[in-house]
Amino acid sequence: MIPLLIGLGIGGLLLVAFWDEIVDWLKKLVAGLRQMFSELKKKIAHAAGAFIERVERGLAAIRHKLYYQEQGEWIEETTTRKIKESEIPPNIRRKIRNHETEVTDEVEEELQLSLN
Repeated sequence: MIPLLIGLGIGGLLLVAFWDEIVDWLKKLVAGLRQMFSELKKKIAHAAGAFIERVERGLAAIRHKLYYQEQGEWIEETTTRKIKESEIPPNIRRKIRNHETEVTDEVEEELQLSLN
């Protein structure tokens, strides 16, 4: 127990002694990661959308479509999940039809994030 306390004490002293350097390093790391992702995002042309469709009584299919360019050609990737209508938030459920209906804005709002 005593060696653990001594180790924690020494670690705490080192942390306090080098705190400014640690904070500077973390700031530089975060800034570098932001820059890297910003540059990567500029290089990748993409778009995304969410769609919903009634597939049978009480069951809906939610599709997420991702469009991106790869070697100059556009690729469409679709992910589909069937889900009970009762599990879908009411504001999105009202848009369910027997044909595919876009609900990108509603999904972004519900998840509090952007699909684009």
